[in-house]
Amino acid sequence: MKLYMVNYQNKNLLAIASKEEKFIVPGILENCPENFKNLDSFLNFEKGDLKKLKDFISSSKIDEITISKNKILPPILKTPQNIMCMGLNYEDHIKESEKVFHKDIKRPKHPIIFTKSSFSINSPFGEIPLRKDVSLELDWESELALVIGKPGIHIKKEDAYNHVFGYMVLNDISARDIQRNHKQFFLGKSLAGACPIGPCIVSKDEIKNPHNLNISCKVNNITKQNSNTRYQIFDIPTQIEAISKSTYLATGDIIATGTPSGVGFARTPPEFLKDGDIVECEIESIGKIINKVVEQSYQ
Repeated sequence: MKLYMVNYQNKNLLAIASKEEKFIVPGILENCPENFKNLDSFLNFEKGDLKKLKDFISSSKIDEITISKNKILPPILKTPQNIMCMGLNYEDHIKESEKVFHKDIKRPKHPIIFTKSSFSINSPFGEIPLRKDVSLELDWESELALVIGKPGIHIKKEDAYNHVFGYMVLNDISARDIQRNHKQFFLGKSLAGACPIGPCIVSKDEIKNPHNLNISCKVNNITKQNSNTRYQIFDIPTQIEAISKSTYLATGDIIATGTPSGVGFARTPPEFLKDGDIVECEIESIGKIINKVVEQSYQ
């Protein structure tokens, strides 16, 4: 099932993709249970029970509606805590980074984890703000993201997928100059609008193998990244075990699983996003997010 959050009649509502790019929105019915009106309630209070949702839809007469892209919201509007991110999780991304930094970067023995502010979350078709007074080196990173359904801590690898609700596309927009100046990831990863996600959450039952999905990024229709999730160094169960060994994973938390090679800072010469650029990140069986870079200024 492909689950969206949409703005319909000035309400933020859960929507399910139907045929021919139309949507079923249970929340338009007067008798719709509160827990079926938005994704947060559905995940937290209905435990993401897809059968209950399907049963309600099949027993109700709900007209399919058309919703424009500018009304499609981030599937997760705000995570319970910062977005968890994997660093250097593709071998080819390590190799391209070595060329930039002119040194050997050893294949990590343990997952490299950093976080990204949940306030950076952006819609799948929203504008990416470019503030030249803040950063001149905005970069793209197409990533597979997973959404936690069942919360937990000290989760073992063999139980990890029981805690996954589904998958999304995520663009980990990164300000390379801020990263360089501050010697760490958080600030350079957490700019407003620097985390477009979506276009939906695809429930895990529809993704047979999350480690065999084509992943790509285009800027102005020119392919910059083109890989497959099979090349991840640490698989999803390993990531979940590593993170939950130290901290609690809550329902609605997002884990960004890393980016392959082809990022802008590793190109010759380096390439960074400019005003008017169109960035498309796509993952097989999930969908595509498309964001325009728009220069902004603040007094």
